[in-house]
Amino acid sequence: MKPAPLTEEQQAKLAEALETALAAEEKAKEMSELATAIAAKYQKLLHETALAVPSKENINKANSL
Repeated sequence: MKPAPLTEEQQAKLAEALETALAAEEKAKEMSELATAIAAKYQKLLHETALAVPSKENINKANSL
């Protein structure tokens, strides 16, 4: 048994729901890209900070000179 065809009103509501879903998908993609960029910047900052802070080993070597 085939389902009854959609009415124009149902088709319009379905089209609107599809538009909303596509817009939400696009926003989610944008947010994901932004989060990735923020994470990359944070990782770079952590790496640069780690390089700038002298390690215990380097401090001990400097103190023994």
